[in-house]
Amino acid sequence: MSNVSANTRRLGEKSAMQTKRTFDKMSAAIEEQTRRTEHSASTALNGVRECYLRVLDMAQENTVAGFDLARELASVQTPSEFAEVWSAGARDRYETFSEQTKELSELAQRVATSTVRPLTNGLTSPFSQA
Repeated sequence: MSNVSANTRRLGEKSAMQTKRTFDKMSAAIEEQTRRTEHSASTALNGVRECYLRVLDMAQENTVAGFDLARELASVQTPSEFAEVWSAGARDRYETFSEQTKELSELAQRVATSTVRPLTNGLTSPFSQA
Protein backbone atom coordinates (compact mmCIF):
# COMPACT_ATOMS: atom_id res chain seq x y z
CA MET A 1 0.00 0.00 0.00
CA SER A 2 2.82 2.41 0.77
CA ASN A 3 4.26 1.62 -2.66
CA VAL A 4 0.97 2.72 -4.30
CA SER A 5 0.81 5.93 -2.30
CA ALA A 6 4.47 6.71 -3.13
CA ASN A 7 3.76 6.18 -6.82
CA THR A 8 0.64 8.33 -6.59
CA ARG A 9 2.59 11.07 -4.83
CA ARG A 10 5.38 10.95 -7.49
CA LEU A 11 2.80 11.10 -10.26
CA GLY A 12 1.13 14.06 -8.56
CA GLU A 13 4.45 15.85 -8.11
CA LYS A 14 5.42 15.20 -11.72
CA SER A 15 2.04 16.50 -12.93
CA ALA A 16 2.38 19.58 -10.74
CA MET A 17 5.88 20.30 -12.12
CA GLN A 18 4.69 19.91 -15.70
CA THR A 19 1.73 22.17 -15.01
CA LYS A 20 4.00 24.80 -13.45
CA ARG A 21 6.42 24.66 -16.41
CA THR A 22 3.54 25.02 -18.86
CA PHE A 23 2.08 27.87 -16.82
CA ASP A 24 5.49 29.62 -16.73
CA LYS A 25 5.92 29.25 -20.50
CA MET A 26 2.44 30.56 -21.18
CA SER A 27 2.99 33.48 -18.79
CA ALA A 28 6.20 34.37 -20.61
CA ALA A 29 4.44 34.12 -23.98
CA ILE A 30 1.59 36.34 -22.76
CA GLU A 31 4.05 38.90 -21.40
CA GLU A 32 5.94 38.93 -24.70
CA GLN A 33 2.74 39.33 -26.71
CA THR A 34 1.62 42.15 -24.40
CA ARG A 35 4.95 43.89 -24.99
CA ARG A 36 4.55 43.45 -28.75
CA THR A 37 1.00 44.79 -28.64
CA GLU A 38 2.08 47.83 -26.62
CA HIS A 39 4.89 48.48 -29.09
CA SER A 40 2.48 48.12 -31.99
CA ALA A 41 0.01 50.55 -30.41
CA SER A 42 2.78 53.07 -29.78
CA THR A 43 3.99 52.72 -33.37
CA ALA A 44 0.43 53.21 -34.65
CA LEU A 45 -0.03 56.33 -32.55
CA ASN A 46 3.23 57.82 -33.81
CA GLY A 47 2.29 56.94 -37.38
CA VAL A 48 -1.13 58.53 -37.10
CA ARG A 49 0.51 61.62 -35.63
CA GLU A 50 2.96 61.74 -38.54
CA CYS A 51 0.11 61.42 -41.07
CA TYR A 52 -1.92 64.08 -39.31
CA LEU A 53 0.97 66.54 -39.27
CA ARG A 54 1.67 65.91 -42.94
CA VAL A 55 -1.99 66.50 -43.82
CA LEU A 56 -1.85 69.79 -41.92
CA ASP A 57 1.29 70.78 -43.82
CA MET A 58 -0.40 69.91 -47.10
CA ALA A 59 -3.48 71.92 -46.16
CA GLN A 60 -1.30 74.93 -45.41
CA GLU A 61 0.59 74.53 -48.71
CA ASN A 62 -2.70 74.24 -50.61
CA THR A 63 -4.18 77.27 -48.87
CA VAL A 64 -1.12 79.39 -49.68
CA ALA A 65 -1.25 78.20 -53.30
CA GLY A 66 -4.96 79.07 -53.46
CA PHE A 67 -4.33 82.60 -52.21
CA ASP A 68 -1.40 82.98 -54.61
CA LEU A 69 -3.67 81.96 -57.49
CA ALA A 70 -6.36 84.40 -56.30
CA ARG A 71 -3.75 87.21 -56.21
CA GLU A 72 -2.61 86.35 -59.72
CA LEU A 73 -6.20 86.24 -60.97
CA ALA A 74 -6.92 89.59 -59.38
CA SER A 75 -4.08 91.19 -61.31
CA VAL A 76 -5.00 89.96 -64.81
CA GLN A 77 -6.09 92.50 -67.40
CA THR A 78 -7.91 90.44 -70.03
CA PRO A 79 -10.24 87.44 -70.15
CA SER A 80 -7.67 85.44 -72.12
CA GLU A 81 -5.01 86.19 -69.51
CA PHE A 82 -7.50 85.10 -66.83
CA ALA A 83 -8.02 81.80 -68.67
CA GLU A 84 -4.26 81.23 -68.98
CA VAL A 85 -3.59 81.93 -65.32
CA TRP A 86 -6.57 79.81 -64.26
CA SER A 87 -5.47 76.88 -66.47
CA ALA A 88 -1.88 77.07 -65.24
CA GLY A 89 -3.07 77.21 -61.63
CA ALA A 90 -5.46 74.30 -62.13
CA ARG A 91 -2.71 72.23 -63.78
CA ASP A 92 -0.32 73.05 -60.93
CA ARG A 93 -2.94 72.17 -58.28
CA TYR A 94 -3.72 68.89 -60.04
CA GLU A 95 -0.03 67.92 -60.13
CA THR A 96 0.42 68.91 -56.50
CA PHE A 97 -2.71 67.00 -55.48
CA SER A 98 -1.45 63.89 -57.31
CA GLU A 99 1.93 64.13 -55.58
CA GLN A 100 0.31 64.67 -52.17
CA THR A 101 -2.02 61.71 -52.68
CA LYS A 102 0.91 59.49 -53.59
CA GLU A 103 2.92 60.73 -50.60
CA LEU A 104 0.05 60.12 -48.17
CA SER A 105 -0.58 56.67 -49.60
CA GLU A 106 3.07 55.73 -49.15
CA LEU A 107 3.10 57.16 -45.64
CA ALA A 108 -0.07 55.27 -44.68
CA GLN A 109 1.35 52.04 -46.11
CA ARG A 110 4.59 52.52 -44.18
CA VAL A 111 2.67 53.21 -40.96
CA ALA A 112 0.42 50.16 -41.44
CA THR A 113 3.39 47.90 -42.13
CA SER A 114 5.41 49.12 -39.17
CA THR A 115 2.37 48.82 -36.90
CA VAL A 116 1.59 45.22 -37.80
CA ARG A 117 5.19 43.98 -38.00
CA PRO A 118 5.72 43.53 -34.22
CA LEU A 119 2.52 41.52 -33.99
CA THR A 120 3.17 39.25 -36.96
CA ASN A 121 6.84 38.65 -36.09
CA GLY A 122 5.84 37.19 -32.75
CA LEU A 123 2.80 35.29 -33.95
CA THR A 124 4.43 31.87 -33.86
CA SER A 125 6.88 32.38 -31.01
CA PRO A 126 4.44 31.61 -28.15
CA PHE A 127 3.65 28.27 -29.78
CA SER A 128 7.28 27.33 -30.26
CA GLN A 129 7.99 28.08 -26.57
CA ALA A 130 5.17 25.92 -25.24
